Amino acid sequence: MPSLTANPAERAAFRAPGHGLANWFALALCLAFFLQGLVLIPYLGVQNDEALFGMGIYKPLTAEYSVRILGHSVPTMIMSYIGALKAWIYTPIFRIWPPSPYSLRIPVLLFGALTIWLFYLLVRDTVGVRAAVAGCALLAFDPIFLLTDTFDWGPVALQHLLLVAGVWLVVGFYQRGGPINLGAGFFLLGLGLWDKAVFVWMLGGLGVATLVVFRRELTSLLTWRNVGIAAVCFLAGAWPLVAYNRERPMQTLSANAHFSTSELDSKLIQMRVTLGGGSLLGYLVRDEPAPRPGRPASLLERCSVAESERAGDPRAGYMVIACLLALALLPWLWTTPARRPMLFSLVFILVAWAQMLFTKDAGGSAHHTVLLWPFPHLLAAAAFAQAAYALRKVGPAVLGVLVGIVCGTNSLVTNQYLAQAVVRGPGAVWTDAINPLAEYLKQLPAQRVYVMDWGLFDAIRLLDQGQVPLLVGSEPVSKEKMDPSDVQTVHEMLAAPETVFVGHTEGNEVFSGTSARFTAAAEAAGFRKQVQQVIWDARGRPMFEVYRWAPQSR
Repeated sequence: MPSLTANPAERAAFRAPGHGLANWFALALCLAFFLQGLVLIPYLGVQNDEALFGMGIYKPLTAEYSVRILGHSVPTMIMSYIGALKAWIYTPIFRIWPPSPYSLRIPVLLFGALTIWLFYLLVRDTVGVRAAVAGCALLAFDPIFLLTDTFDWGPVALQHLLLVAGVWLVVGFYQRGGPINLGAGFFLLGLGLWDKAVFVWMLGGLGVATLVVFRRELTSLLTWRNVGIAAVCFLAGAWPLVAYNRERPMQTLSANAHFSTSELDSKLIQMRVTLGGGSLLGYLVRDEPAPRPGRPASLLERCSVAESERAGDPRAGYMVIACLLALALLPWLWTTPARRPMLFSLVFILVAWAQMLFTKDAGGSAHHTVLLWPFPHLLAAAAFAQAAYALRKVGPAVLGVLVGIVCGTNSLVTNQYLAQAVVRGPGAVWTDAINPLAEYLKQLPAQRVYVMDWGLFDAIRLLDQGQVPLLVGSEPVSKEKMDPSDVQTVHEMLAAPETVFVGHTEGNEVFSGTSARFTAAAEAAGFRKQVQQVIWDARGRPMFEVYRWAPQSR
């Protein structure tokens, strides 16, 4: 992707005294992002998605694919479409800082802050200082970017970082030359594909947008040497994924990529609510009142709850309006330098999003939609910054007001998450009850601990560092009608000595019906349930139960 503008006024801004001030302001925005995430960390329990990579670090080691290196088994693929890059990063971290909500979340929060800084550098060096500061602010205060990176739901933090860093390096190659920039940029894009195969959506968006908007510049770079460097470095970054699919021919594609036109309406709605920032209200944090509502304890909590009430429980910021306004400005800005960065962003969004829209089980949730970030922010920032130049002396003030309004409304939505976490507590799959459950299981003598529902296994394994002998127990009762082999498996589980079962309490199951089917099969086999412990969340909800099965007395 080449330089996006040749606006003389913007180039002059690079040399103006305000350039250094803009850098410090961008760093302050990165710090603001980090502090927002730091405040939110303790309110949510560890969730399965963010703990998924633990299967490549702690027992039971259940990574999809591993290789032998110097006599050791090294995981390379966590699942058929998720690589072990995060496991590689966290293995040395956990050796000096054992797993906890903070050791798990602070590194990815730093990844998010670094993503914002690199986004600032990318936009500054291509569009200009004003657009860079505006885009940086819009991204730093985006609720969904903040939440999905802090809690790495998806996971998405590395996807954002590798996308922005890769594009920034490739643009640096166009602007300044040097094969290191080219090779490093494509290596990081390859790492993005290994980290999660859905990165192909973003690669498709980058490729088509470059062909549409920067065909001439791209053609000037297409030498055998450049193509060779880019291809070799990209393959080096993606090699674990390539090796996996060579060993198991096209397993990633065949297992995950299925065309579908269903749920298009809901996916369109998901884009709107994700861009607005409120799509995770009711999921990360509860919407319904708690049996024992939390009382704000600190000054921060009291201010948060009071502001939420004053603002009327806001559920959407103005980022949707900002993007629509940017699109409305595009015809007016068509002959200005803003046209190309705006078109590039728009084509990227449409191409990458289209792949989600027509892929089965993709695009219907915020952790997919947010992968389009930060290009909606570039679209708005480029439009607003260019429009500000047309307003001459009042332009900076108008730009500041526009960006400030969007960031302010987004901050109100972010505060709504905090206020609901304080008073109502986290959502069912983010429950803070997971921490006392992990602690209880670690102290419980058992040869086997069968996990009877989704949302527990990976979180417990990570928090207990593989010390609990976990086994998946829900598979034989995952179907509505059990076959004889399933019944036999249930009987073997019940007969095993020193066996403990753990699952959600009634009404909190992720896969409803599994507990009832297992109970029916166990009682039919002559066993009765003995509840050992019920684990409650901080707001008075019974979330988990730990139990055994004993033969019924005759």
